[in-house]
Amino acid sequence: MKHYRVCIVGGGLSGLTAAYYLLREGVRNVVIIESNSHAGGLLRSEKVGDYLFDIGGSHIMFSRNYRVLSEMLSLLTDDYVAHRRNTKIYYKGLFVKYPFENGLGQLPPIERYECLKELINTYIMRIKGELKEPENFYEWILYVFGKSIAEKYLIPYNEKLWKVDLREITLDWVRGRVPNPPLEDVIKAATGIEVEGYKHQLFFYYPVSGIESLAKSLISRIVRLGGELRYSSPAVTIRPCSRSDKIKNIELPEDELACSCVIYTAPLSDMRLLKYVVSSEIARGVSKLRSIPLSVVGVGLSRPIKPIHWMYFPDRNTVFHRVAVLSNYSPRTAPTGGSALIAEVSFPDVDSMLSANEDRLVRRVTEGLESAGLIKSIKDVETARVWRWRHAYVLYDRLRRSILPKVRAELISQGIFLHGRFGSWEYLNMDAVFMKSKELTKYVIKYLQEIQHK
Repeated sequence: MKHYRVCIVGGGLSGLTAAYYLLREGVRNVVIIESNSHAGGLLRSEKVGDYLFDIGGSHIMFSRNYRVLSEMLSLLTDDYVAHRRNTKIYYKGLFVKYPFENGLGQLPPIERYECLKELINTYIMRIKGELKEPENFYEWILYVFGKSIAEKYLIPYNEKLWKVDLREITLDWVRGRVPNPPLEDVIKAATGIEVEGYKHQLFFYYPVSGIESLAKSLISRIVRLGGELRYSSPAVTIRPCSRSDKIKNIELPEDELACSCVIYTAPLSDMRLLKYVVSSEIARGVSKLRSIPLSVVGVGLSRPIKPIHWMYFPDRNTVFHRVAVLSNYSPRTAPTGGSALIAEVSFPDVDSMLSANEDRLVRRVTEGLESAGLIKSIKDVETARVWRWRHAYVLYDRLRRSILPKVRAELISQGIFLHGRFGSWEYLNMDAVFMKSKELTKYVIKYLQEIQHK
């Protein structure tokens, strides 16, 4: 049985960045255990004919933290494109500027008036203390934006994405993710003065050869620093070692590894791997954590498309909630004169996603694109493909809030660190993954030093 100082379960972005920082800090004998034949998780790009699709959904590179952004971009060795965001919300046949409250000037006068009136009234009531403090995401939307903006866009869009009653989603989800607009900016927007919201995402970057380039760059650096990646090796269980409580054994289909420390980035809700290292009560709770499955539909078009980067679709008649035009991210994703886009379709559960007929899903997507005027005719479609993901968005419900501290504490005491979107059950942007991996490196090194001296 081979012994490693650090075993990382899962080779998505969180696993790759954790390995990269550990190796860069001089930690040796680091292995990534990946169940698939490739690493990268949702950062996957796949060529279909002459078109390149990001098959794990739309991912872009941006950050409030300039140092983190610089480090991310340095991994691409200048092979990236810089953009100023051009993002829209498709609302009643209009492509309204994103965020919605910054595009009010594009609405018909009566709707503009309704939104502004409700927002101002809500603002006044809020500062006078006449509104009850929100206890969930649904209440927060009304508390901040007022009834009109909430009902026209934010509530239908988020219900379409999350496939649950928004009252089930806690306020933990809101922090740093849903824009909280200054009232002055909304008034300016409604009167036709150009303003920008969600500014840390206003300028973004994208790898010329697709988002998987970032994962490939990390992998090459990990290998160069002496790290090891085991592909097609789904971990079966993590068990305490009978000889030492400081060692964990990871059982693989054809092998078993001894690990001084484990970084766990696989989906936490799958308790099959952790059932021997947590109590049965915790295991039952964690197994009920919810995530939203996703189908990504790639469409290659023979024509150019509107110069928009991505679009949100709150209407209930369109099957997808978001469309990203990858050929507007990088020209290498489509042949000259053509366009590559991906449409994202969420499902309430895995069974409904897996049972969705691929041809029918493609047809519904192309019909939605045609209805929105993004394609002139179905004849423009040269290729279409569907990819399915069991876990895409983690759900912030009350169970998550109550169970996470317990499972985290129980595992840390055994040298098992939860990490990443699915390991720590957090909806993290890429820059946050880099920051948390760097922070985790300090804790892991400290832990390794402590057990070495005991």
